[in-house]
Amino acid sequence: MSLASVRLRGYCAADLDAMYALDVACFQPPFRFTRGMMRRFAEAKNARVAIAENNDLITAFGILHVEESIGYVVTLDVAPAWRRQGVANLLMDEMERTAQAAGCTAVVLHVYTGNESAIQFYERRRYALVETDEGFYGPGVDALVYCKSLEPLRT
Repeated sequence: MSLASVRLRGYCAADLDAMYALDVACFQPPFRFTRGMMRRFAEAKNARVAIAENNDLITAFGILHVEESIGYVVTLDVAPAWRRQGVANLLMDEMERTAQAAGCTAVVLHVYTGNESAIQFYERRRYALVETDEGFYGPGVDALVYCKSLEPLRT
C-alpha cells in the first residue's frame, strides 16, 4: 500500500454504500452513522466530501460541512489497513483547503474523549482543544471540541 496510489475525488450518490460499510468497519455504536444519516450528511447542501480511493476502492473519506465562516468535520473514516499511511493527513489537508476556499476562518471537530490516537492526530495538526461537550455521543459519552484557525486565501 502506497500513498502514491491514492487518488482524491468528490462524492457521488453511488459511493453511499461503500462509505456506510467503511463507517461500520471504523466505528462502534454510538460513534457510527446509520445509512440514512450518512446520506444526509454527505448530500447536504453545505457538504463537501473528500474520498480517497485506491484501485477504485474507497480507502478513506471525510465529510466537511461549511457553516457560514466555519468548516465542521462531520467525520473522517480511514480503513484499518490504510491507517498510519498518510491518508488521514491527505484528507484533512483537502478539507482544510476546501474550507479556506469557501471563506471559512476555522475548522472545528468533535472527537471522543477516549480516542487517544485521533486526539494525538488532531493535536499534531495544530488543532487546539476548546472544550468538552458532555454527552455529545449519548449519555455519559463525551467529546472534545477542537478548533484550528485557517489563514485567509490570498487572491
